[in-house]
Amino acid sequence: MENFYTDNPHLKFHLNHPLMEKIVKLKESNYSQKDKYDFAPLDFEDAIDNYDKVMEIIGEISGEIIAPNAEAVDKDGPKLVNNEVVYAPGTQQNYDALVKAGLVGFTLPREYDGLNMPIVPYVMSGEVVSRADAGFANIWGLQDCAETINEFASDEIKARKLQRVEVVHRDNLVIL
Repeated sequence: MENFYTDNPHLKFHLNHPLMEKIVKLKESNYSQKDKYDFAPLDFEDAIDNYDKVMEIIGEISGEIIAPNAEAVDKDGPKLVNNEVVYAPGTQQNYDALVKAGLVGFTLPREYDGLNMPIVPYVMSGEVVSRADAGFANIWGLQDCAETINEFASDEIKARKLQRVEVVHRDNLVIL
């Protein structure tokens, strides 16, 4: 099985960087969410192990689904049907695989059904996805919109827009 993460050991350097411990401790609010969420990490080692496993899943999806679809996606392209964009079948399959794996909402807090991961593994995931299909990496990268809302919007806007991310996942759309 192709895995675009495990076959690139240089990427793991970022998870082992000396600053990651500080970054993760801040992102995980000093691991205070472990009592509220079953899947919140208990400590730094647990967090890094989780991030590594998530990256392995992204690497597998990239190698086994996204990369094989890339040529057909380029050939088919999106279409405008009844004034709405319809993705190429391969693009939809790529996105569906990532949604099914629970990977959309990468950096969003758990309260919005996100993975609450730091930007470092998110950027790593972008590199893995772009290796499989640079065009599809643009769709993967749209999660930055939700991250921007989370970082800078009022609580009212966050509640309204970031709750929609779950709906967006369910409907397999990439709009907020």
